[in-house]
Amino acid sequence: MITFVIPIYNEEKIIKANTNRLVQFLEKSKYNYEIILAEDASTDNSLKIARKIESENKKIKVVGSKKRLGRGATLTKAIREANGEIVLYMDADLASDLTHIDEMIDEIEAGADIVIGSRLKKNAKITNRSITREIASRGYNSLIRLLLDSKIEDHQCGFKAFRKSSVEPLLDHIKDNHWFWDTELLIYAQKKRLNVKEVAIVWLDRKGSSVKLQHDIWYMGKSTINLWLRK
Repeated sequence: MITFVIPIYNEEKIIKANTNRLVQFLEKSKYNYEIILAEDASTDNSLKIARKIESENKKIKVVGSKKRLGRGATLTKAIREANGEIVLYMDADLASDLTHIDEMIDEIEAGADIVIGSRLKKNAKITNRSITREIASRGYNSLIRLLLDSKIEDHQCGFKAFRKSSVEPLLDHIKDNHWFWDTELLIYAQKKRLNVKEVAIVWLDRKGSSVKLQHDIWYMGKSTINLWLRK
């Protein structure tokens, strides 16, 4: 079985349509699958909508929280509750092209422990991204490679696949509960010499992103320095 995880926080406008889109794609595929809607104590109607989706499809389950955990902690919880040995998560806006799912799962089945959808590798294609966000992303990833000796090009893409048995032992070591979770996981994975692959993807930046650039530049920079000091 393969588990697909969608982390949700205040996504009432898109969660039903995008879950249906994922289901339609998977129903045409070869996979035995489940979908986890990992709901993080939203303040809108996301949980109510997610519960209704769950009631209409036996392959979908909601993993919820009564208090806000943060995106990273929500992913940790979902990975631990996944029934599949392969777990693939994607942001709720489905910014990454779903056709890359096959490539990522093939890499896991061929021996990779983690497969990253990369917006920075050669042949990746990004649409609708501002030059400010592009510069911030490239600057951040360069900083991670410099300070933390990472070999990865795109640490923060919200489209990753894992071999559960390989990644689960790393989860207790992650300190960050929110956006820096991805980077921490990948740094620990490299330290443990896990097999990490990157695949170039097609990515469409959606309007209304929850990322607040100035705040998150400060937060990600501070988190990077803290991890560097611990390392």
